[in-house]
Amino acid sequence: MKQDSTFGKILIIDDERDNTEIIKDILEDVSYTTMLARSASEAKAIVAANTFDLILMDVWMPGQDGISLLSDWHSEGLSTPVVMMSGHAEPSDIVRAMKLGAVDFLKKPLHDFLPILRNIMTRKEPEKSTQQVSGIDYSLKLKEARNIFESQYLLHHLSANDNNIAVVAEIAGLERTTLYRKLKDLGIDKK
Repeated sequence: MKQDSTFGKILIIDDERDNTEIIKDILEDVSYTTMLARSASEAKAIVAANTFDLILMDVWMPGQDGISLLSDWHSEGLSTPVVMMSGHAEPSDIVRAMKLGAVDFLKKPLHDFLPILRNIMTRKEPEKSTQQVSGIDYSLKLKEARNIFESQYLLHHLSANDNNIAVVAEIAGLERTTLYRKLKDLGIDKK
């Protein structure tokens, strides 16, 4: 196992020795650090003592299966991305795994899986918007507050774009006829 990984650390959980050795070799050939677990109980101990950038986990294992282990980790709030894999999973297994937080589900034997793993491991968390709406009276009914916001929003964009309806419609993601109707409903002069 390479200790100087530049790409990240991956845990492979699978009881099929040949399969895990092939995956491990492929990943280490491109500079990932890998660890292996042959069962859910071994995986739990490894995860408790290490941090990983990604977990690759088989669905069918002796003892506790991968989906129930994923369920446990989901309940515990594990934030490491988990990719499930199986050679003979039912569609219901795939749906359940995705609902439990698996980021992908790969069919074994794995082919061309490196781009998928790289994409998962390089995803950034969506940034929280720093823009906030101010000046809204939260005691208003939702429709009244929405109308105030929409008026301010549209007036801002009309002013910034020389009252060009086509440009403002594109910015707002509206059809021009819808924008005209909205301006009329809000009492905004289009000129």
